[in-house]
Amino acid sequence: MPLRLIAAFALIVSSFTAHAAAVDTLLGEWTDAARAKRVVPYKIYVPQGATTPAPVVIFSHGLGGNRDGAAYLLNHLAENGYVAVAVQHPGSDTKTVFPGGRVNDAGLFSAISPAVAADRFNDIPFAIDELASMNANDARLKGRLDMTKLGMSGHSYGAITTLALAGQGFGPNGGFSFADDRIQAAIAYSPSKPKQGDPAQAFAGIRMPTFHMTGTNDRNPLDSSDPPENRQVAYRSIANADKYLIVFTGGDHMIFSGRSLQGELRTRDPGFHAWIKKASLAFWDAYLRGNADAKAYLTGGKFAAELGGEGKFESQTR
Repeated sequence: MPLRLIAAFALIVSSFTAHAAAVDTLLGEWTDAARAKRVVPYKIYVPQGATTPAPVVIFSHGLGGNRDGAAYLLNHLAENGYVAVAVQHPGSDTKTVFPGGRVNDAGLFSAISPAVAADRFNDIPFAIDELASMNANDARLKGRLDMTKLGMSGHSYGAITTLALAGQGFGPNGGFSFADDRIQAAIAYSPSKPKQGDPAQAFAGIRMPTFHMTGTNDRNPLDSSDPPENRQVAYRSIANADKYLIVFTGGDHMIFSGRSLQGELRTRDPGFHAWIKKASLAFWDAYLRGNADAKAYLTGGKFAAELGGEGKFESQTR
């Protein structure tokens, strides 16, 4: 790891961290009878020993991913008192896009079709319903989730999913929405520019706080002509809510997952991961827990000063 990232990691570990709790993970599948018995796998990270219901953060994986993605981040959130829920999307997951570790061209093109995207977006309201049911009835989770404090997040295709649930409009006039008003805040890791229409119109319906994270080398793996700057379009287009942006210096598209597109672990990303964990936790603390110190940490210049040359940070709050 470069010395600058080692130094950054040491700084992060020593500041603005809570006592880490032990974490349990629950694996399972939900079956949606209303959608032809669609099976949605999940992985839930739960802090051990919590005495009060915990805020909930949902995570949506990228193209070809699965419920094991972003474990470094979701485990960190659970260590700090959140219930983190990774949702796996059939039709755009590893089984479809990278069966046997090799790209399936037919599966790849099917995975980015409008029908599969809509299925993916609809997985999230279904997951929220299932989590509420588990909170009421499942002995493993009964009474442990605060469903009034709900965050949505995701990487790449998962970032598209996140902004769809946050209120992004689709179609030529941005008139079709998948928004779910049970969600209070959202983090989009490597968000995308809308494929059609005016971005300002597409994002006009987003009224919740959002955090956008990208990198200077964050190119579209499916379209090399799509410049990294397009990852900032959503942030710059939102006009009606608090918003935050990090552009990591030297960061590419896969720093947020820590894996290659084929699912192989990458060893060069721990420095980025430290910043991602730190920024994400501060954002959720600010907007799901109502922690004024966490919001001041992000907006008052301290976080930007700590980040230094590791990236560019900006925000607009009301």
